[in-house]
Amino acid sequence: MKNHSVTLSSRLIGLLAVCTLGLSMAAANALADDDQDFGRAATAHRQGDYQAAARLWRPLAEKGSVNAQFNLGQMYRHGDGVAQDYAEALKWYRKAAKQGDKESQLNLGSMYLNGEGVAKDEKEAHRWFTLNRAEHMHHHHSAQYREWVKQAAALLGETERRAAYEVSRREGDKVLADLRTRAGLPQAGATALALNQRAAQ
Repeated sequence: MKNHSVTLSSRLIGLLAVCTLGLSMAAANALADDDQDFGRAATAHRQGDYQAAARLWRPLAEKGSVNAQFNLGQMYRHGDGVAQDYAEALKWYRKAAKQGDKESQLNLGSMYLNGEGVAKDEKEAHRWFTLNRAEHMHHHHSAQYREWVKQAAALLGETERRAAYEVSRREGDKVLADLRTRAGLPQAGATALALNQRAAQ
């Protein structure tokens, strides 16, 4: 009986592993399809086929693609190949903005400030502008920003080391030239000659 339960458990684990693998592959394929659709939409938009672009971006936007949501917002706000529709633009910008998209937050603030598709509302505009600024100011949490800070610190450190070395070298040349002069020895090299000429002036 014990062997039977072990066999059953291992079969169950195997079945779960196969199901998990299958779901992972299905998700990866869906993402690949979404990427292809997004690319086709972008190509269609560049070629002036705005209806095809909107048709391809819409299902992606409904699935939560921030870029597709932002692009639809742009198209509807500016009447870019579709009938200008501020309400539709606001809807897509808001969906992207709630996911932290800074450009969508900025556009929402602008639409509320100018009364595009909504009653003018400076308080709501300020809320979106402030959220945009807060998102922008807190980008230091991103891995990319931390990497930039590390690179900048390394560059600054190297610059400071080189500057310190140059100062040290000049000071050392002065000390060496002074010692050679006191010892009655001829100065060596152009640097020493220049230092002697400066000292003589």
